[in-house]
Amino acid sequence: MTVDDYTSLSSSGDMTSVLTVSQITAQVKSVLDGTFRSVLVEGEISNFLHHGSGHMYFTLKDDKAELRAVMFQGDNSRLKFIPEGGMKVLVRGKVTVYEARGVYQIIIKEMETAGLGALYIAFETLKKKLAAEGLFADERKQPLPSYPATIGVITSGTGAALQDIRNILSRRAPHVNIVVRPTLVQGKEATEDIVTAIQEFSQWGGADILIVGRGGGSIEDLWCFNEESVARAIADCPVPVISAVGHETDFTISDFAADVRAPTPSAAAEIVSPPLDDLLAYLNEAERRITEAVGRRIEIAWQKLDGLTARYGFQKPQNLVDEKFRYLGEVEKRIGQQIEFILSLQQSKFQGLNDRLLSASPKNILKRGYSIVHTLPERQIMASVEKLKVGEEFGVIMSDGEVTAVPKKIEEK
Repeated sequence: MTVDDYTSLSSSGDMTSVLTVSQITAQVKSVLDGTFRSVLVEGEISNFLHHGSGHMYFTLKDDKAELRAVMFQGDNSRLKFIPEGGMKVLVRGKVTVYEARGVYQIIIKEMETAGLGALYIAFETLKKKLAAEGLFADERKQPLPSYPATIGVITSGTGAALQDIRNILSRRAPHVNIVVRPTLVQGKEATEDIVTAIQEFSQWGGADILIVGRGGGSIEDLWCFNEESVARAIADCPVPVISAVGHETDFTISDFAADVRAPTPSAAAEIVSPPLDDLLAYLNEAERRITEAVGRRIEIAWQKLDGLTARYGFQKPQNLVDEKFRYLGEVEKRIGQQIEFILSLQQSKFQGLNDRLLSASPKNILKRGYSIVHTLPERQIMASVEKLKVGEEFGVIMSDGEVTAVPKKIEEK
């Protein structure tokens, strides 16, 4: 194409059909937005970036093409797994144009793994997370009481699991009190219901053991027992918890968080209810041990009593009394001596203080040749010649009387 060709395009007169870059991009965006509002796309994640803003940016690709993708924080916060490069996923979203760069992309609203399945990935991800926190550590596990008096049960109020638990406990441990907190055991609302039930038992404190569980079902049916909030509620519960979810081959996050995992609700009931014969044997053994312990204490008490009665004082009581009186006399004598010594010491201290007070008395000072000079008629003591005036009377106090004097001459040193 030559310069003349460009000139002919601009001078053709049909300028109404000329579009700016923004206009053509907007039109393409409008077409894509209207055509691909909600599409399912399967592909492999590449160039994955979880931005500090919380948004996820990556590329979806197959062996022939690539598609830029973004999943905003509000949507990716609901993911049950952590995306990473190389993972095959199925996404739902809308295809649009990012006008600033003129590229088309898919804005993802939902995403799950393809292949292993999203639930499996979510299970393994949460399991690793909680294990790393030490939530499943053996040192956190509480021992089960051997003979509980009250058993709390958290399960469906109408399910077969509750009936199985009741039947086994009534047969094996009819003396045990059963407290049932009916809950939902599947569906979105079940998670919160189970957590609330566990917290209620924790606050009540009347149960010796909790059984939390349900009968069998699909992984989707059992999923509420794989939720993080349920696992944390079980781990934080001060009452020992037995997790009894599904069948023997079913494992949930709750099983790892609980103090004991039972393969079925029926097995949980058997764990908390040793046979009545075992309880009777335990009571008989306890009675035997108590009898032996009391017998040993009585024997030791008799030995002590025999030792006391064999002592000197028990053989001749009057001698013991006489000894005590002699001891009291010696104590009385020592106390009297101590009192006399203390009084003498205090008297000496008092005399010394009295002598010091007398030596500091003004009268005694005057007897040693000193005198007190004061004004007349105010009788205010004068300690300096500065207050004396020639020809003005002043008084002098001596040890045996007073005189009135008039200075003729004053000399300052």
